[in-house]
Amino acid sequence: MPHPRPKLYASKCLGFCNCWWNGQKIFSDFVEKVKPFVDFVTHCPEVEIGLGSPRKWLRIVVVDGEKRFVQPSTGSDYTDEMTDYIGLTVPALPPLDGFILRMGSPSCSMKGIKYYQGVDPKARVVGEGPGLFGDRILHKYGGYPVESDGRLRNQQIREDFLIRVFLLASLREVEEKREMRYLADFHSTNKYLLKAFSQKHLNILGNIVANRGNGDLATILNKYRKNLLEATSKSLESSSVVNVLYTIYGYFKEALSDDEKSHFHERIESYRNGVGSIVSLTEMVRLWAIRFGDEYIKKQTFFEPFPQALNEICKMDRYQTE
Repeated sequence: MPHPRPKLYASKCLGFCNCWWNGQKIFSDFVEKVKPFVDFVTHCPEVEIGLGSPRKWLRIVVVDGEKRFVQPSTGSDYTDEMTDYIGLTVPALPPLDGFILRMGSPSCSMKGIKYYQGVDPKARVVGEGPGLFGDRILHKYGGYPVESDGRLRNQQIREDFLIRVFLLASLREVEEKREMRYLADFHSTNKYLLKAFSQKHLNILGNIVANRGNGDLATILNKYRKNLLEATSKSLESSSVVNVLYTIYGYFKEALSDDEKSHFHERIESYRNGVGSIVSLTEMVRLWAIRFGDEYIKKQTFFEPFPQALNEICKMDRYQTE
């Protein structure tokens, strides 16, 4: 099954440049393994506002309710430079399908950055949240797949992220072709994947494709994307995936042996218990579609939502770093 090449934004220190505060690169096995399959756009906001690498650590200080970007060891305040950089860079980003942000960065991080009362080493923490650049990304790209390199050490998060970015990349290709038939094909081949995310949104998206209001194509595409982002904004729940698997299983169960049925149910229970992977389960059901020659089921992206070569990186442990 052919797959598009997602366009991903990544913090530049994640294997692309020695620009972490200590002058090093940060190794991310996830980033390294997906490089052959995606196109990356990378930045280091701190270097690009003129700070060197290595550089003294920066922190976010709250002054009169305003977040300031300061370097405690020098007393320098880089808030204006960072604000200007964000204001110019984020609106100029190309169409993107997802983001990988460096955890622990006061500029890029999506969460967990401490906000201080002052620059003094003993200043108390008054809150926490995203870095300044990360905050702007989260607001502009609400509903998009945005993860930190730390969270992507988790098997389920890796899997969800890959599914979502390849789905959005495929929709982006449809939008570039600007023909209704391509949107109809996209919706048809993604039916069971979308059902696994949200039956409610599958119905909404189906009505958009049916175009009962006779809207123009640009309006239809925009509406479809908006609802697709809403549909996929939450992680796949095992119960929804199981429901889809049972729906497809129903097409074939009368032709399956007792051993095959028993094996299927055992694997379902493993997945429910957080042990099995969606990849191994869907591959088993997909083989039945091939065996029984069901062309509609065979072409469903539910069975291969991203390239098979990436399956291996979803067979990791479930360690998670916030």
